Amino acid sequence: MKVKSILITLIVILLIFMVGKYVLNTLFGDMCGNDIVQKVPSPNGEKVAYIFTRDCGATTSSSPQLSILNKDENLPNKSGNTFRSNKEFSIGWLSKMKLRVIYDKNSETYEMDESVNGIEIDYVGK
Repeated sequence: MKVKSILITLIVILLIFMVGKYVLNTLFGDMCGNDIVQKVPSPNGEKVAYIFTRDCGATTSSSPQLSILNKDENLPNKSGNTFRSNKEFSIGWLSKMKLRVIYDKNSETYEMDESVNGIEIDYVGK
């Protein structure tokens, strides 16, 4: 009898936890947002480089970011998959497989991937 009541109690606690997590995630789960600044297709049109700012509310500052996606993908509400910084930057395609990122070398960079989705990234700090 005691084992049965402990098991029921554990199941109830687990259910309360799962419902609570769902409610909190529904109410507060997606406080960040992306605002597209520039959408630059590759020369062959197969890839798209998105420069966007990501803002996660009043307690953080927005940050310029870069994602490289396939042409049929939309920009997800996530951090950039290629480059993240605290200052603005520019981009330009050098070829269908190579993208150049020109950034302020005094900026803080949080991500600088050298290759994303088959695209080589060339970084130039100025």
